[in-house]
Amino acid sequence: MLMLDSVNVRLQFSDFTYTSFVQRKSPYKVLACSSMGGSSKFPKHIKLKIDMNIEDVVKENVLPFLPAKSLYRYKTVSRAWNQWISSPFLELKQTNQFKDISGLFSQFPGENPSFISFNQDAYGIPVPSLNFLPESVNIRTTCNGLVCCQARSEEGAYFICNPVTGHWTKLPSPNLYHGPEPAIVLAFDAYALNFASNYELVCAVLDLTDHSIVQFEIYSSRTNSWRVADAVCCEEGWLNLSAGCYMKGVVYWETSRGGILAFDLKHEEYGILSLPPSKGPNGALVEINGELSYILPKKQDNFWEIYVYGNMNMSLKGTISLDPEIVGETYGVCQALTCINSDLLIILLGTKVITYRVRTRKLECFYDMRINGVSKYLPYVNSLIPVARPRPEI
Repeated sequence: MLMLDSVNVRLQFSDFTYTSFVQRKSPYKVLACSSMGGSSKFPKHIKLKIDMNIEDVVKENVLPFLPAKSLYRYKTVSRAWNQWISSPFLELKQTNQFKDISGLFSQFPGENPSFISFNQDAYGIPVPSLNFLPESVNIRTTCNGLVCCQARSEEGAYFICNPVTGHWTKLPSPNLYHGPEPAIVLAFDAYALNFASNYELVCAVLDLTDHSIVQFEIYSSRTNSWRVADAVCCEEGWLNLSAGCYMKGVVYWETSRGGILAFDLKHEEYGILSLPPSKGPNGALVEINGELSYILPKKQDNFWEIYVYGNMNMSLKGTISLDPEIVGETYGVCQALTCINSDLLIILLGTKVITYRVRTRKLECFYDMRINGVSKYLPYVNSLIPVARPRPEI
């Protein structure tokens, strides 16, 4: 929709609204944007010359805030838009600006991955099964648009891919044995100066003979190689580590001992954090307002509440009620998912996926009849982030 008058211009896509307010006595216009998804923010004050073409304004300052699927659709607007959307400059800007969780990759044992989209029109994946990869894989970890998978073959090779573009690369074999269920975490920071889209993969490796010893093996895309960090964690009774997550330079794993193992990537040091005493198997580490938090579902009579813990001591900060009128029947297991996004919490309840927007307190319910059962669910961001193609064999 395009509306024009002497005072304002309004351009609305199916998933984005752009508004331009022209100040009559000023040679500049001040722009404001809002995303239907809720959490992608347009800078509050961007000034552009008034003689700038409206198409150029949208191309330069709106498109980076859209999900990748929408951008592929807008390639048909014109040849100039097609060239801009296909350029590495937009790839970098979109990866830096668009941070909405687009849906969940899920996988049942022995099956190919699938994708639960939170908005099929805007957030779809061309090949949810990831069968563009050369081998059948298990999804392991995601971060800011990248997905790490592991081959089901005996070699167990790792692959990094972008499911939207279908680009992928195979990583060299690690030095240590990571096991059939590696505690591996993908670390990718989407920021303006990360031109090469460099990322790291971190695996907390339990000693095969002494489970009180944990080593950290790190893959770097800068060097295309693995190395074992000097830091060695020696704590009694770790037993098992969860899948883990990455946030602001630190990797976190929840442990069966009841604590959090944290590893600082820059300084390569580890630390031990506490979980709340009431922790449970259905709780999860999340990010809320830029802070590491822990959420735990608890049933109260005929409805569920989400207990939110935070601060360094993981004290109780508040509760969130799941409105029965929105979520419907409350039967089945209620499980929180690890999600590193300041505005979104994700809950599995029976056969439903429930999302909760922290800022607006908006609760939405999505249905997937196969949620009950043993499976893996990983949040995913619809991004244009480039992935180096595999080198041809010589």
